[in-house]
Amino acid sequence: MAVSITDYNLEYRCSTDDAWYTCAVVLDDVNRNLRVKFRDFVQSFYDEVFSVANFSTHSEIEQFLLRFRPVSKPVEDYECSGIIQGMLVCAIYRNKDEALYFDAVVDAVRYKAHKPEECLCSYLLCWQHGPGNGNVTKSTIEDICLITDGAIHPKLIEFANLMKQQLKGASVQSQVFGSAGHSSHVGSSAELSDHDIDMGGVKTTGRHHYIMLENLEKDLCPLLMMDFIHEHTSITAESYVFPSLLAETYARGAIMVDSTTKLKRIYDFINNPNHIITSFSGRPWVLAEDDLRTGTFNANLHSLQPKYENYGTKNELKVVRLGTEEYRECKQQKDLFLEFRGHVNGLVKRLGMEEKKNRDLFSFCKL
Repeated sequence: MAVSITDYNLEYRCSTDDAWYTCAVVLDDVNRNLRVKFRDFVQSFYDEVFSVANFSTHSEIEQFLLRFRPVSKPVEDYECSGIIQGMLVCAIYRNKDEALYFDAVVDAVRYKAHKPEECLCSYLLCWQHGPGNGNVTKSTIEDICLITDGAIHPKLIEFANLMKQQLKGASVQSQVFGSAGHSSHVGSSAELSDHDIDMGGVKTTGRHHYIMLENLEKDLCPLLMMDFIHEHTSITAESYVFPSLLAETYARGAIMVDSTTKLKRIYDFINNPNHIITSFSGRPWVLAEDDLRTGTFNANLHSLQPKYENYGTKNELKVVRLGTEEYRECKQQKDLFLEFRGHVNGLVKRLGMEEKKNRDLFSFCKL
């Protein structure tokens, strides 16, 4: 199973140490195996081999595909201004005698004046997985790579289809790798099976950790929310967009995870004062409350989800940065919504007081 140097065009998040490695994939149609070959370890005993028989659920297939992405791009010294706070990058984490690649969020940037050929800036990186998970360390430009988009590898599509055929599921549709190294569906949701369209429905009740959102686009796809959160936090969350009244111009939603630690990271990302999350039409996300909720989430919220056919459209999400004109405009829209919400909350409080007064009066009259 010889491969050429040009075949090493993927990154794989190794199951042994959780680090990213440049790799090639080889599909054995006869034995229904996929072999992952590492560029830096040419001996075959370093290969990871996966059989179709290793996968018993659609969720396992999706999680497997998340471990692949196009090779990250090294950053040239003159490109240092493109590394900004909040960006997800792939970088070298140095631990004892090892120097391995893991994902990190740029926590802060310390720019220094320098010539184009030699960057003198430093970057504080918050590591998202691996031995430094949750830690913040200082790095320089030569240790940082940009995570890139690209079409999903044909061999991965073939292997996924073999797995799904065994499970009697639908074939994998046209996909692209998202910039967080995960696969994102393209095209109408109607083309995918129910297993592919996982909008975060929880099949069993239990204790969950979630936050509530307001001022969402009414036709926002939960899949897009999931991909967006994963892209910026490396956390796989479940998301919901709830039906709204016809008279309302916005929708409410929720983001749910399985631990308070993950939820706090997502909350901090959404509530970061240095940026605002908004739709491409300029509608900013607003946290419905400051509380991080823990409790039992409805076991069958799929039934509440509207039909979404716009996953591949321009109804996308983006982060706008403090100091830009776009941020100023989004901040005005957000403040306007908060003012509106405050007014509504005041009316609700007044209504509650009036209802209580009427109940007390009714009880008094019955005496």
